Amino acid sequence: MQKLTDVLINIAEIEAIAYRAFTARCRIYELDAQIKAAEAALPPNQRPNSPELAKLHQELNAARAEWAAADARLEALKARHAGAVALANLLAAMTQAGKDTQALEAAIEAALNGQAAQEQKPAVQPAQVVTQQAHPAQTQPAQNQGNAQAQAAGDGTESGTFHVLEVRESKPGVVRAYCQAEDGGKHAIFAKNGNAQALAGAVGKKVLVKYRQGDKGLIALHVNLVG
Repeated sequence: MQKLTDVLINIAEIEAIAYRAFTARCRIYELDAQIKAAEAALPPNQRPNSPELAKLHQELNAARAEWAAADARLEALKARHAGAVALANLLAAMTQAGKDTQALEAAIEAALNGQAAQEQKPAVQPAQVVTQQAHPAQTQPAQNQGNAQAQAAGDGTESGTFHVLEVRESKPGVVRAYCQAEDGGKHAIFAKNGNAQALAGAVGKKVLVKYRQGDKGLIALHVNLVG
């Protein structure tokens, strides 16, 4: 049970990722304030051609992608730690009750070994997440990627191609992407975890999104970079 103990007491990675996410969020707020100040100092017709604003927007998108990646990793680490606590409590309860814990210990060992092997894989960058999440969308015919109209599925979800105009943090763990469909309609698409990373790294590009309707916009289920 050494591995279970290690997961329980080793929170250094959680602290490091939490600090990384916090730093990225602070950078987002800082850049957002700088952009607003720069926009206020320029006439509206000069803003689209401003090199300073273009650079600030580029840095802002990079900071959002960094925050989305760190936040997703933090949620995974927190879930792993919470699971380890639950397993430790169950093991302690069975031990106190005088029950045989060999089967449970073997299951815990197997689970932690599998988790360790998974974590040894190279870290996924935001741009790579888009490629990995492409599989559900790739089952659609190729011509659907260029279709401006949403494609309805039998499970109540739809798919459509969108141009990502801007991505902002909506609330901790969730981003809101302002997108334009190929028919010209504007939409707010909400996403978290890997889908948030994909949208944050696709500003100025086209994405194929499988989504469902939400109260305030579209809820992204899968995001795939087009082209």
